[in-house]
Amino acid sequence: MTPGRRPRILGLDLFRVVVVAFVVSVHTLANAASGVSTPLGAFITVLHTSRELFFLLTAFVLAYNYGQRDGIRWPQFWRRRYVLVVPAYLLWSLVYFFADGRHLDPASAALATLGHDLLTGASRYQMYFLLVTMQVYLAFPVLRWLLRRTAGHHFALFAAALAYQTALTVAIQLDLVRTGLIGAWLHGPDSLLFSYLFYVVAGGLAAWHFDRLAAFTRRHTGWAAPVAVAGVALGVGAYLAQVWAGGMTPGTASAVFQPVVVVESLCFGWALLAAALAWTDAGARHRRLISAGADGSFGIYLAHPLLLQGALALASVTGVLAALRAAPAGLEIAAVLGIGVPLIYGLSGVLVALARRTPLSLPLTGRRMDRRPAASPAPPSPARPAVPTPAAPVWLAPAPSARPSPQPVEEPSCVTPVTPFISPFPLSISTRRSASTSAASAPSSPAATPTG
Repeated sequence: MTPGRRPRILGLDLFRVVVVAFVVSVHTLANAASGVSTPLGAFITVLHTSRELFFLLTAFVLAYNYGQRDGIRWPQFWRRRYVLVVPAYLLWSLVYFFADGRHLDPASAALATLGHDLLTGASRYQMYFLLVTMQVYLAFPVLRWLLRRTAGHHFALFAAALAYQTALTVAIQLDLVRTGLIGAWLHGPDSLLFSYLFYVVAGGLAAWHFDRLAAFTRRHTGWAAPVAVAGVALGVGAYLAQVWAGGMTPGTASAVFQPVVVVESLCFGWALLAAALAWTDAGARHRRLISAGADGSFGIYLAHPLLLQGALALASVTGVLAALRAAPAGLEIAAVLGIGVPLIYGLSGVLVALARRTPLSLPLTGRRMDRRPAASPAPPSPARPAVPTPAAPVWLAPAPSARPSPQPVEEPSCVTPVTPFISPFPLSISTRRSASTSAASAPSSPAATPTG
């Protein structure tokens, strides 16, 4: 086993930024639109894979940093993980309680509502992800044991997890069980780890074999775009078949828990990995901006529904929302994606950047307070010697050239905090999740994600 820490994977920053954009897009579309029309459902079918991708990423980061490390003290591991999630979960549950116009009087009703929200993650459509993330942290020793125990048989483990997830989504989509504990789970699967086991196992396996996975991906980067397009075609094709041939409503046909989403998520996940590696190979352009976005991604995930709620209220008062919803579906979608999403994403990023400078940074953003002084331009130095840049590992830096490096440079280690992130999607203007309906399939508000 590998002692110590492993090098930081810079490409994951780009991965996070893209998937959070998926999250903001799907929530903005679902809440700003007049309803889930057939064109809108097609976009949701593609964008809601952000949920699965972030569970995969969360497990990947944990397994990459701790999967093969010896001497882990689990109480310390859990303490470090939960301090990043629990304060944010508690504070934002309270924020959304008051954002819904609720009061503390009578106290018994307020406590009952808050208690239900905390147990189910129903305070807002994205909060379930934090609840599942805490379950992932708790169960990670079991995943780590499983990865070690099945070494040499990981393909069989992957196939078994894939079969389980496919069977589960079929059971949910066809409503095969309606009674008992299993029926209750299948009718409200969003907040339970068992609903996402394949993605957690797949993330762990990807981390375990990352060197080989990165090398394979680099050799076949040219296939990334076709694979992504194939994922879109499969998802949208299955969605349209269910609407046009199966008679499903667009909201039901674009639900998260269906077999085609498993394939979509794998296609998008690998394509995003290829894009992230290509980005680092090309010199990681705009690295500081991308890394800043990744650093604030958990905070953006937590805060964007609040900004969206305020923006929709303002748009409603000014008549903009009514005009948007009266427009043709194509124009409505274009306006939301072209104007609404960048606005909400940008405002959320500004809010998170400001919060990072306050003592409430940890509960507001899942990150500790940023105490770095504001950057100021340094005076020019006429005779400053050039400083050589350390070489990055193969999965971080540009692909190595044919000429061997005469002096290998020791790799920097990284501490990558594992924070939650992304994402589901609501199908109505309602901001709280329905307790009886899946967030992804009902016109009532559904559930909505970081990783490391």
